Amino acid sequence: MEVSKAYKLLLSSRYDEFRKLHDFLEAMSEREGFSEAFLQELTFVVKEAFVNAVKHGNTGNEASVVGLGFESLRDGNTRTLLIEVADAGNGFAVHEIHDPTSPGLLMEPSGRGIFLMRAFAEIIGQEKFENGWKLHLRMRPY
Repeated sequence: MEVSKAYKLLLSSRYDEFRKLHDFLEAMSEREGFSEAFLQELTFVVKEAFVNAVKHGNTGNEASVVGLGFESLRDGNTRTLLIEVADAGNGFAVHEIHDPTSPGLLMEPSGRGIFLMRAFAEIIGQEKFENGWKLHLRMRPY
């Protein structure tokens, strides 16, 4: 695979930073030629990952940061977008999130975001690093 372009963004750990994130995703999408429909899916996935990093990873600590990285790959006509979201805290284990559609969990207020993210993106890994946790995602742009 050949790297088309790499993009990076560092945001304060505050929900109001989403506007900057949204503008960044729109500019990247335009540069990469992603469809409007894919941009909507990408925005949903990355917004949810960002909110999880702020809320669960950085536990609302506004002095912390959230790092985002994107790598656009091409292999012939196949495109892949690799996404990395890094918090500066304790994070949470994505693989331990229960399916919110399971009996007994339908009315639980948590776990839906990860469940919906998986409808649009593949969670390919999560790793602890020196300053926090990184979530690795893969999407297929169109």
